[in-house]
Amino acid sequence: MSEKIPLYSVLVDEAIKKTIRMHMPGHKGKLPDNFACPDIFQIDFTEITAAGNLYEGIPPISDAEELMAKATGAKECYFLTGGSTQGIMTAISVACPLGSTMITDRGSHCSIWSSMVHMDLCPEYIYAPKLEPWGIAAPITASQVKEVLAKKPDVSAVIVTSPTFYGVLLDIEAIARVTEKYHVPLIVDEAHGAHLPFMEGYRGAVAQGATFAIASAHKTLPALTAGALLFSSGKYDAREIRRKCAMFGTSSPSYPVMASMDAARAYMAGEGRRLYNQIGEKVKQIRQAINDRGVLLALAEKDEIRLDPTRLTINTAVGGIVGYAAARILEEKYNIVCEMADERNVVMIITCADSIDDLDHIIKAIFDMEKVANTSQPNVETIAFPRSVMRMTPREAAYAPREYMLLLDAVGRIAGEHLSPYPPGIPIVATGEEIGEEHLVYLEKKKYDIKRVTAVIKK
Repeated sequence: MSEKIPLYSVLVDEAIKKTIRMHMPGHKGKLPDNFACPDIFQIDFTEITAAGNLYEGIPPISDAEELMAKATGAKECYFLTGGSTQGIMTAISVACPLGSTMITDRGSHCSIWSSMVHMDLCPEYIYAPKLEPWGIAAPITASQVKEVLAKKPDVSAVIVTSPTFYGVLLDIEAIARVTEKYHVPLIVDEAHGAHLPFMEGYRGAVAQGATFAIASAHKTLPALTAGALLFSSGKYDAREIRRKCAMFGTSSPSYPVMASMDAARAYMAGEGRRLYNQIGEKVKQIRQAINDRGVLLALAEKDEIRLDPTRLTINTAVGGIVGYAAARILEEKYNIVCEMADERNVVMIITCADSIDDLDHIIKAIFDMEKVANTSQPNVETIAFPRSVMRMTPREAAYAPREYMLLLDAVGRIAGEHLSPYPPGIPIVATGEEIGEEHLVYLEKKKYDIKRVTAVIKK
C-alpha cells in the first residue's frame, strides 16, 4: 500500500470537482495567459545570483516592485510572501514607537493585535455603526477619526480597513486629510483591495493619501496564496522598511509566490484590467437584478456607501434563509462555494478569473433559491457588536500564564486567546479582554462553538 498523503489528496479531489470558486485565491485555480511556466516546481529557486534577494532591494525583485508601484499609483512597493499579516506588522512597527497608543477600528484583523504585542502598543478603538439590514459594519468616517484624534492627539498612528470583508469602502482621501492635519501616519489594511487600482474610477489607498497600505495580491489578483504587497508613500526610510519586512517574514521567501505577483501585475496591465472592469459591470447588474425582484437583498451602492465593485454580498435572511443555510444550498445544489457566510449573508469574491458564464450560473442559482424563501418570516434579528473591557495590555496578556476551561464557563475571566470567528478573523474578544455573557450570545449567533475549550489568564 502506498503511503497516505492526506492534504495533497484532498486538494487534488477539490480541484477535480471543478466547483465555481467564489472564494480566494483570486486566480480561482486558472492559469492566466501570460504564465508560461505552469509547473511551479520548475521556478522554485532560492537566493541564487540571478534571482536576487528580497530583503536587499536589488534586481530583479526590486525591478518588479517598482513596476507594481508605478502600476498602482504608490511611490514604493515591497513584495511580501507572508501575506498581509507580514505587511501590517511591518508598517505598524515602522510607524509606531514602542509603548505608544494607536487608533484602530474594532473590526480590524487579528494581525493588528499581534503587532500590539510585539511593539507593546495599546489600542484606542473606533466602533463602526451597523449597516442594516445586513448587520455589518458601516464605513468609519473622517469625522469619527477626527473626534478620536481630538481627544488623543498624541497617538502614533491611525489604522483602518478598506475595503472590508463585505466590500464596504472607506473615504480614505477624507480620512487622510484629517490624519495629515494631526501629523499622524495613516495605515490602511486593504487586504481585499489589490485589484482596485486596476479598475476604472478607483485608486489604491496610498494614491489617496495613506502613509502605508497593505494588499493581499492572492485574495483578488491571479497570484499565489500568501503573496502580498506593502505600499508606501515614501515618508519613511526604505532601508528601515526592508529591515522590518525581514524581521516579520521568512528568511526563505517563496520565489514562485513573488513571480506570480510580478506576472499578475503584467496581466492586469492588459487583459486582466479589461476583464476586471467587465466583471465589475456584471456584478453591478447582478446586484440590481436581485434587488429588483425584492426577495433577497444585495448590498449595493447608495447615498454615502461606496463598494468594491466586484464583491457580492447578499442578504438571504430577509427572505427567511439563514446565511449559513444559503451557503450550503449554493454548494450542495449548485456547485458554488462562497467565500464566507454569516447568519444573514453570503459573500462571494469575484475576480477577473471568473467567467461571465460562471456569473450567469450564480444569478440563476440565486433566483432558483428564492423558491425556498419565506419573506413573511425574515431572519433579521439585530445583535449589536459587544464592546469589551481591556483588563491587560496586549503584550501583558500574550505572555501571561494560562489555564484552560470550557468557554461557556469562562464568563468574567480574562481571555487567554482571541475569540475570533474565521473568516474574517476579527476578534470578538481579544486576548487580555474580559469575557462577558453578551460575548457568548454574540459568538453563538455567529455559529462559534461556545462549548469548546478556551484559554484564559490564570488567576
